[in-house]
Amino acid sequence: MPFEVKACSIDEMHRHPTFADRTQAKVKVLLREVRSRETFDHNLTLRVWANTNDKMSPSEIKTALLVKAAAILKRTVSVAEIEVGGDGAVTRPTVSG
Repeated sequence: MPFEVKACSIDEMHRHPTFADRTQAKVKVLLREVRSRETFDHNLTLRVWANTNDKMSPSEIKTALLVKAAAILKRTVSVAEIEVGGDGAVTRPTVSG
């Protein structure tokens, strides 16, 4: 099952209410899954955070948040690509995971 990220954007971003050096965000991801002759689009919302400081530019903060989202998405896709056969045998994740 190959997956493809079709779109990714930061929906909400704000400072953590308790930790001054942390920024939280919701990242919206459109993930396309292709199985045989079928295509499925999955709309995901990932809640992420990154350690930030006042010296960082807005683009650096957004990059840090998107890097966190990419790490979460990679783990999610690698688990989704594990196939279980009819006999219960489990395959290893593919190279993309």
